[in-house]
Amino acid sequence: MSEVPLVHLDRWLDGSDRAGVAQAVDRALSTVGFFLVVGHGVPMPLVARTRAMFATFFAQPWSDKAGVRMPTLGMAGWAPMGMEANGYSFGHETPPDMKESYRLGAHALPGRKPLRGDNIWPHIDGFRDTVTEYMAAVDRLHMELLRVCAVAVGLDDDEFFARRATRNDNTLNVNWYPPLAAVGEPLAGQYRIGPHTDFGSITVLHREPGSSALQVQLADGRWVEAPVVDDAFTVNAGDMLAHWSGARWRSAIHRVLPPGVDDKSLLSLVYFCEPDPDTLVVPLRGDAPPVLAGDYLRAKIDAITMPVDR
Repeated sequence: MSEVPLVHLDRWLDGSDRAGVAQAVDRALSTVGFFLVVGHGVPMPLVARTRAMFATFFAQPWSDKAGVRMPTLGMAGWAPMGMEANGYSFGHETPPDMKESYRLGAHALPGRKPLRGDNIWPHIDGFRDTVTEYMAAVDRLHMELLRVCAVAVGLDDDEFFARRATRNDNTLNVNWYPPLAAVGEPLAGQYRIGPHTDFGSITVLHREPGSSALQVQLADGRWVEAPVVDDAFTVNAGDMLAHWSGARWRSAIHRVLPPGVDDKSLLSLVYFCEPDPDTLVVPLRGDAPPVLAGDYLRAKIDAITMPVDR
């Protein structure tokens, strides 16, 4: 049996077992920091269309992708391999992550505000409409999961987290991991994504169907594989939610393994969610100091950005 549990969100959405779903999420975040969610309401044909749009983008020549390159990490656009090294978030000097990425801000959605510049859209027919529709669907899922989290942590107000997450410019970060034949043998300590934690509240991830390279570190130090389940999203707590919970929940260290000889390319749709930037994240228990959400996120992004002289 997998260490990463499966949660049936439809039982929360239809009201048939809200308490059971909240308890399952609490157990998952307290022990592993990750869970898989099905019954989430995001249309799978929309997920497939979105994946196809990004696959088309990443298959383009370098020169075409360079036309929408992000100016600095954290802003919108394409990030080539060599721009990011997640190991630096722990102060570890590591080789760059073996991936290309494309970032878009959720300010494409009503009510959300641009915080890191305007979005940059590639010239691919239907791309903007499809991806905006996907962001809207996953953003709704994220808000519902925050309501589950409020009940899971024991709050009477199920809007406690959601009410503080209505304006932030959440990030759709799509990672393309090329095969070994395209990137060559990894350097010592190099991963598709190096060991790291996520920085915000929750992350909602759709992974390559039928393939898994994601590993999660348990509290006892063991690394376990996060399974891929058809039609499921992978969800994990970030640093700010773990801090908010008073360390009741884990922001688990995780990594994406380097490509093997037989591995094909992988594509991951990652929706990073954060509290509104002016939110003071005060732990619900204990005496740890509060953090300002916007300042914390900016410092973490700066830490993983690869300077040109590294």
